[in-house]
Amino acid sequence: MSADKAAAIKKTDSKGSSGSIFIPAVLALVLIVLNVVLSIAYYNNQDVYDLRWVLAILDLSIILSFYAMAGKRVSHLLVSMKLALTLLLVLAILSIIGTILPQGEKVINSGWIDNPLYNFYRHLGLFDMYHSRWFLALLFLLAFNLIVCIYNRLPTAVKHVMRPRIDVKDIFITSQPLSAEIDAPGGNTMSLAREVLSDHHYRIREGNTGSVMAEKGRFAGLYSLSFHLSFLLIGLGAIIISFTGFEERLEIPDGATASVPGTELQVTNHGFQMETVEVRENDRVVGYRPSVYSSDLELFDNGESVARKTITVNDPLRYGGINFHQASYYRTGRGYVTVLSVNKSPGKSLIYLGFGAMMGGIVLGLYFPHRRIWFKMGESGKLLVGGRTNRAKMSFQQDFDNIITELRSSK
Repeated sequence: MSADKAAAIKKTDSKGSSGSIFIPAVLALVLIVLNVVLSIAYYNNQDVYDLRWVLAILDLSIILSFYAMAGKRVSHLLVSMKLALTLLLVLAILSIIGTILPQGEKVINSGWIDNPLYNFYRHLGLFDMYHSRWFLALLFLLAFNLIVCIYNRLPTAVKHVMRPRIDVKDIFITSQPLSAEIDAPGGNTMSLAREVLSDHHYRIREGNTGSVMAEKGRFAGLYSLSFHLSFLLIGLGAIIISFTGFEERLEIPDGATASVPGTELQVTNHGFQMETVEVRENDRVVGYRPSVYSSDLELFDNGESVARKTITVNDPLRYGGINFHQASYYRTGRGYVTVLSVNKSPGKSLIYLGFGAMMGGIVLGLYFPHRRIWFKMGESGKLLVGGRTNRAKMSFQQDFDNIITELRSSK
């Protein structure tokens, strides 16, 4: 190659490199400016604007922009299994810390207010960890990672389930982890093999070139996608709950009415009732203990009565996705006071669905191994049989040996 051509190629590469950096750099600059403006708006008006999820996405976008400027492909980062495992480990550690440290209003009644590091921890968001922008950024990054993984792997996984490899050559069968060659003097050997494998509950699929594949547990290959989907659903459910859900404690004396924070609802306590049972000791009544306690509640929406129910501990009043639970009670000089736990968890169904997908993945992975056996008449005139499984190899070895024994004894 001449010196002029080498210089031209080098110049072209330099231009391409500059162009590939320019776009992420401009994007990062725009995102930083937008991040600063929204951060000022949020921290000056926290009671009016809840921009934490927007700021978390912006933080994540800026990080990915700088990652792209370094000459690395963002898609490789997002699809990395190491990243997913690292994020899960970090979130697990942070959740442990969030369990140890008081969160939200609980910190007011804790001893952390007098701690010299209280303000430092508060500014880091450790006392409201699950709503902090950096915790949400980690959740969003994990969600992006799982979405990209599912998007990349779904077509291949579906193809293996719906259109598996059936037409194969002789060497493919003989190179399987388990293989055998059987003399085939008769003309019904292939039919016999189909019958034997069907008796062993294999699903027979015919090829176009004389090959036949027998298969068990065809959907077992989807278990990894099921796990990815479960984590994604659980994470999305948690994010929805953190932003749109709430949990409040209301103390309502008999005959009093209280407003439900964050809503137009009001709840009236028409009366508390309690049933007691005797406490006996040596056939002598030494006291009484509550067995069932309940509250007659009526719910008003903009002054109009919309629901009324006598609730107990395990039988709450539900309206518009909001649950009114009988948490406890206490007595004053003027009568009883009902303590309600009022909560709304709109993402709970996604969390339940996520755990269902996780259990489905566990069942597929543990109890339905994917077993495949190919067979065809080889060029040597013998019946070639070969198979593999993704797990439970000893059990498959025994099943394969039994099938070969039946084929040889049935000639």
